[in-house]
Amino acid sequence: MKEWKDANITPPETNRRELEALLEQYATVLEFPAKKVFHEPGDVLDGVYYIAEGRTRHYIIGVDGSEKVLYTLSPGWFYGETPCDLDEPTGLYSKTEVKSRLLHIPIDRYEELINSNELFRKTILHSYAKKLRILRQEIENLVFSSCKERIKRLYCTTADTSCTIDGQWYGMKVNYTQYEISTIVSGARVTVSKLINELCAEGFLRVVNRHPQISVRAYEEERAKM
Repeated sequence: MKEWKDANITPPETNRRELEALLEQYATVLEFPAKKVFHEPGDVLDGVYYIAEGRTRHYIIGVDGSEKVLYTLSPGWFYGETPCDLDEPTGLYSKTEVKSRLLHIPIDRYEELINSNELFRKTILHSYAKKLRILRQEIENLVFSSCKERIKRLYCTTADTSCTIDGQWYGMKVNYTQYEISTIVSGARVTVSKLINELCAEGFLRVVNRHPQISVRAYEEERAKM
């Protein structure tokens, strides 16, 4: 059966328990509250970060102050491997969306693990590959899909399909605000608000106590288009 795949939400498929047991031998544990900006463009990273708990957002800001989210990373993801491997400062803002626990692997330990541990090496490569897929999907969405279709896809990839509500609706794994949706789909906030209202009128969405839910029927119809 086909499932929606989105690297922003779906963690890399790996043996996390074994990996985390390995990382704990080398890493320092960092805990951040929600909404904490822990890196800004120009920062020199002295290691690689592994998201053990929580969720982090990585984004850029345009000259007009608008944001564009590149990645929303959940437990099981690495961050910072690109600037470390290229020996250059990060070009992104990094911010926790919720309270998060990160494992910081110093650059010398990172290089040691890359050279000596197959599990670590494969996981890092997997992380790279899935981030490249995000960027490819993002280019495809921006070039070929309307803003409304991008919003529908975001809701589909965020849907929690593990159970239904009233037998007809799926809740969301992440409850994005309309501003956050606008930064992810690259649309104006007023446009996003209008399109969400349209999706509700069409029966694609409903909002209960400020929490959006997607129609099971609509989800299946969108998945059939894959």
